Amino acid sequence: MFALPPYLLTAKDFDQFLASFSSGELPRAEWNHAAHLAIAAATLHVRPDPSAVRDRILAYNAKQGIVSTPDYGYHETVTQFWVERITELAAGLGRGASAWDSARAAVAAFAHRGRLFDAYYTFDILQSREARASYIPPDAAG
Repeated sequence: MFALPPYLLTAKDFDQFLASFSSGELPRAEWNHAAHLAIAAATLHVRPDPSAVRDRILAYNAKQGIVSTPDYGYHETVTQFWVERITELAAGLGRGASAWDSARAAVAAFAHRGRLFDAYYTFDILQSREARASYIPPDAAG
């Protein structure tokens, strides 16, 4: 069983996590798959627009000095894949769910499944510069 990260144990911890992310103070070593999921879920809870997730990730990356190139850094297709999964999951939580609830659910469901997109995409698509720069729909069975 996957244990939730400390920043998801209480609403206060989660608020501190969000603040450190927004300010760019979240250590880069902690900017892992679970953190990406939590930020995406919290962002989509407030603004259900995939571009909001992209904007927050790119803003954090800039504050950390993470430079995206055609071959490194931000990956649009992977981000949108996870936005779709989180959106589907959040829809099942109901209207009373909080951003913290959404983040906890997303991390619990997907943190241990970081390569889930491999079932939906072929290697060549995921490695392509086109997929990194703009969204490409899944090309495998899923």
